[in-house]
Amino acid sequence: MIYVPSIATNPTINAIVSPSTLVKLLFISLAALTLVACGEPLRERSIEITATEMRFDPDRVEARTGEQVFLRLRNRGQVAHSLTIELPTGDRTVSADAGVDAILSFRAPAPGEYRFYCRIPGHEAQQGILVVLP
Repeated sequence: MIYVPSIATNPTINAIVSPSTLVKLLFISLAALTLVACGEPLRERSIEITATEMRFDPDRVEARTGEQVFLRLRNRGQVAHSLTIELPTGDRTVSADAGVDAILSFRAPAPGEYRFYCRIPGHEAQQGILVVLP
């Protein structure tokens, strides 16, 4: 037997707990903490968007709310390009020189449509839509 001080309001009262009971209680406590701490596993989505002169391909992409999105901007144009996405938490931007790839990571927001575009002056027509599904 293992002597364990009681958590009762009377400090003179103590409890005796068998080692097997103590192990069971410890296991149950750890299991409960693990389940609470883990929650739902993080879902990820990888998206590739190719930038060329004045266009994104594809210009419409999808993700689900809560997913961790890894967006790869592949610049296959002859000049630098950027991709800015307008999210509720603020704009997020990634830029890439000609022939270079760049990655932007963000958590997909609430369902809706979110515009993305190239911020380079003169590239205003280069845009697309991220559709976030529930």
